Amino acid sequence: MKANAKKRINGNLIFNIAVFILSVGLIAYFVFSKDGLRDFMHTARHVSMFWLSMALFLQLFNVFIDILLVYMFIRQRYKDFTFREAIKVGMVGAFFSAVTPASTGGQPMQVYLMSKMNIDVGFSTSVLVQKFLIFLSTSFVSSIFIILIKFKMFTQAIDSFLMWIFVAAGFISQLVVVSAVVVATVNQSLTNRFIMFIAKCLSKIRIVKNVDKKKDGILAQLDAFHSANKNLYKQPKLVVVSYILVVIQVTAIYSVVYCIYRSFGLHGASLFDMISAQAIVNLVSAMMPLPGASGAAELSFAMFFAMFFRPEIIKPVILLWRFITYYAMIVITAPFSFLTKGAKKAQDEIITEVLQYENSSECNSSDI
Repeated sequence: MKANAKKRINGNLIFNIAVFILSVGLIAYFVFSKDGLRDFMHTARHVSMFWLSMALFLQLFNVFIDILLVYMFIRQRYKDFTFREAIKVGMVGAFFSAVTPASTGGQPMQVYLMSKMNIDVGFSTSVLVQKFLIFLSTSFVSSIFIILIKFKMFTQAIDSFLMWIFVAAGFISQLVVVSAVVVATVNQSLTNRFIMFIAKCLSKIRIVKNVDKKKDGILAQLDAFHSANKNLYKQPKLVVVSYILVVIQVTAIYSVVYCIYRSFGLHGASLFDMISAQAIVNLVSAMMPLPGASGAAELSFAMFFAMFFRPEIIKPVILLWRFITYYAMIVITAPFSFLTKGAKKAQDEIITEVLQYENSSECNSSDI
């Protein structure tokens, strides 16, 4: 057992070191390579701090809406849940989503933190899944809409077969995720069988161990999701308000790059053009299973925004964009990570709480 644990620790350590080296290498490239930030600063070109401040504001506004959604969903059942607690949950989610592959660490840490706030694990899990569904469906549908409207503009930006493969892979990966979520929403028995099949396959290649012991916990979480999802759509007002807020949130996320564009004194492109390009960048880079989609985010940005930025400033632009939308968020939210101290030790307790939640009479239409 100790040897296996040591292997897992070493594997995680190697992965984290590799991601760190990649991130530092990318930053160094955009700073010190030709036409990078260092060359840009030597030319003493003016950059508007007002527009950069607006870009940072929009990114923080995105986090604020996420916090507001958590507050709204949890307050449906827990009336004593405060906005201050929602801020803690939102910040923890933002931090662990940024530092884990494919943003997979945010929601589990939020569930753990809310369990410390005496919120049922089954309920908090279902709330976060519902919020994720609303965000995913909104961003994906908006991306499809933009592709149809701006198809000619983006086909001009993709000038090689390799780029087409890259874009297609990102689109297909998002389509698979959306399809899987839809199936999971409408067909509980099929979802349960599929999840257990995947778990057993992973067990055979020793990625997942003790599947039989974890079976009840896995199925309980799936049951909690289906039950809460049905209850959610019995409240159309909450659903409509949530979708409106997410549309505003997605627009804010996609508008950050426009503020950076204006900060360089540029005026030619429209706000909708910039939002459209950013939507496709997010769609494509989402396929990269690394923290912050490192590498894919920068490459896709350079691909689609080359039509808006001159070659001599594209590298500083990418660096500023990544700093505001990724690195700055890690710095701002990192202090909240201490709230999840002891999360790994509480894993078994959380699974037990999920089982208790599923077996309790509280899982009814009044839960949400």
